Amino acid sequence: MENVSPTRNNALQKKAQIKLAKEGAELLKSKRDALLQEFMNLMRPMVAFREKISDSSKEAFMSLITAKATDGVEALRSVAMAARREIQLDVALKKVWGVDVPEVKGRDILRGSLSRGYSPTGVSSRIDETAAKYEELVKLVIEMASVEIKFKKLAREIKKTNRRVNALEQRMIPQLNAQLKFIRNALEEREREDVFRLKRIKKG
Repeated sequence: MENVSPTRNNALQKKAQIKLAKEGAELLKSKRDALLQEFMNLMRPMVAFREKISDSSKEAFMSLITAKATDGVEALRSVAMAARREIQLDVALKKVWGVDVPEVKGRDILRGSLSRGYSPTGVSSRIDETAAKYEELVKLVIEMASVEIKFKKLAREIKKTNRRVNALEQRMIPQLNAQLKFIRNALEEREREDVFRLKRIKKG
């Protein structure tokens, strides 16, 4: 405590710092709890999306196998080339307790038979069905990605906020309390010495 000067002014400063640190810790706890609630609210959608994607991928794969066996690889390659395109994504930032959380949405993922770049009369219903199932799978994957990004971002922020709470409650506040105690003890000791000195002067 040699760096702490035992003065009344420093005692007042330490009391103010302790109050501020405690208020900061409470605010951070509120933030952490709100983020945790948001995090927990994403658990059910995450599980649901994983199940949907698993089911959708199985259906799409089985449809592809059937189309491949019936219509042949060349027909599938030709349709795939005609239907090929870039997926447009819209990304918007939403703030959750000051944390930027991205929300990703795919644009025009699901298309009708007339919008895929090939003639519906030139392909079998099996190929058209396979294309539709894979579009649905892509749509689910993009939606899942948006939830997963948000999930991971919130998890990182919760850990960061928790570290800051611990730093205040386990290091800074105890240290400030110890410094305040040192100052008060030093001031009390000084007062006792002054009283003893005055008594000696009066007796002399």
